[in-house]
Amino acid sequence: MDHLGAPAARRTRRLLEPWDVTLRGGGTTQALRRAVLTVSVLTIIGTPFLAARMPDRTWPQGPFVGATGAARALGIELLDPLMSAGVVLARGARPGLLVAALPVLLLVVVGGRFFCGWLCPYLPLLAVSNAVRWALGRLGLRTLDLPLPGWLRFAVLGAVLGGTAALGVQLAALLYPPALLARSAYRLAFGLGLGGGATVLAAVWLFDTTVSRAGFCRSLCPGGALFSLLGARSPVRVRREAAACTDCTVCDVICNLGQSPMRDRLDAGCERCGRCVASCPTGALSLTLEGRRP
Repeated sequence: MDHLGAPAARRTRRLLEPWDVTLRGGGTTQALRRAVLTVSVLTIIGTPFLAARMPDRTWPQGPFVGATGAARALGIELLDPLMSAGVVLARGARPGLLVAALPVLLLVVVGGRFFCGWLCPYLPLLAVSNAVRWALGRLGLRTLDLPLPGWLRFAVLGAVLGGTAALGVQLAALLYPPALLARSAYRLAFGLGLGGGATVLAAVWLFDTTVSRAGFCRSLCPGGALFSLLGARSPVRVRREAAACTDCTVCDVICNLGQSPMRDRLDAGCERCGRCVASCPTGALSLTLEGRRP
């Protein structure tokens, strides 16, 4: 197939929708990603229900146990960097907290914003959001997909962390989807109702569904912004083989986070999910380890 010119590529991108794209390759990577995501969701959402069924309602023990902003996997304590930063700013740094936060910090520095594509419990809800957008499109009801400025997520992150430091209160839990999901699961498990967190979560989902596809994850999520900053120098990158690329725009269309692998325009916002690699019809894309930016 001949390479498309820039105007033709833009027209093709307008015609294609994410639901038109099939994940042709990357079977092993995508299967592993789905398995990791399943364990993450079951850990974060399932742990409160296990605790509610314990005779003395103590937190359960096991190889994978999760809570709001924290989890234990195979005996290793894992703390969410955003929630950890909030605790430090609100209450001060403690050696134990820093030690517990270190494994995840190292993973993010090496793997980049991988949490958003591999572990975030909001991903199943985002998949439902995309499916609803597809269904509405099939019914002839077009949904908006407003572009938001890239700096906005860092402004939200700054406001959350600055407000936490000023007020001495953990503000990320009021806005961060993983924390909102975990807290809503806890309230449901212990018969406390959904609470305000579920309302915020519903608003986030409606925003993604009707206003901007994955717009919250892309441009408003403080966790995603922090992961982007911490993983800015990650050696895990999407590489494009220009000779094999046909400029079909498929990889750009399927990306939830507004990256453009077709034009080699990927920044720290890439979540390393590999969906662009799996969707490429010519195998021009690959996930690689690189010592520096090309």
